[in-house]
Amino acid sequence: MNISKESRDFLENLRVYLFSSGKNEKETEDIIEELEDHLYEAEKNGKSVADIIGKTPKEYMGQLANEMSFDFKGLLKYIPIIILGAIAYIVMGDAIRGEMEYSLLDLIGYPFIFIFALFLTTVLFKYVASNKISKIREWLLFGIIGMTPMLLFIALIYLNRFYDTPIIQFGTAGNMIAIAMSILVFIGIALWSKTWVTIILPITLFLPEILLDMTNLQESTKLILNGTIIPLCVGIYLLIVFKIEKNKDKVKLP
Repeated sequence: MNISKESRDFLENLRVYLFSSGKNEKETEDIIEELEDHLYEAEKNGKSVADIIGKTPKEYMGQLANEMSFDFKGLLKYIPIIILGAIAYIVMGDAIRGEMEYSLLDLIGYPFIFIFALFLTTVLFKYVASNKISKIREWLLFGIIGMTPMLLFIALIYLNRFYDTPIIQFGTAGNMIAIAMSILVFIGIALWSKTWVTIILPITLFLPEILLDMTNLQESTKLILNGTIIPLCVGIYLLIVFKIEKNKDKVKLP
């Protein structure tokens, strides 16, 4: 079904808004499909999105979200997977560097930071989906939200310096088990989500560091190369994804 870019963007924003509001995925998709049919018929008669919803996109999304029940069961399906994936990234990085030791503050602070960052992300997605903002402002907001967990982790490091709490240390065997378990988590999430992202990103983030550690280069040189290669690889990957999505949009448009 060919609809205009305006209508397709509205439907995609609506999907993001409802998903970020904790609404049932199947119910959301049913509403999107029904609304797409209405938009298709309306456009054939020269009408626009505003003619169909009768109000601003923000007002319509808010009203629709209020009429739908909160899918607590569906939310419980995603949160553990997201937290497990985030923990796997941290654990694998620490295991590769041989730095696997965690204080009681770490064990409490990590889950709190993950949940808080997830909350901020959902709030931001709802805001971006329901408001017309410039791309610069959008990227700026995502940048701020992306920096927040990093700042909280830095604060956690300083807390560990001021407060002595019990520490759990892992030896070589523990590091190897942690790496193996993290790989299984990445593969499991990739199979569950039907995407290669959770496999490609760990390879992009950790493989350069592993390969550089095998060389005889000075530590300062390794840090410089690692700090250059990783952003470059991530940038190339994001560019490829952007190109693929852009080509998909061109195919969808009439």
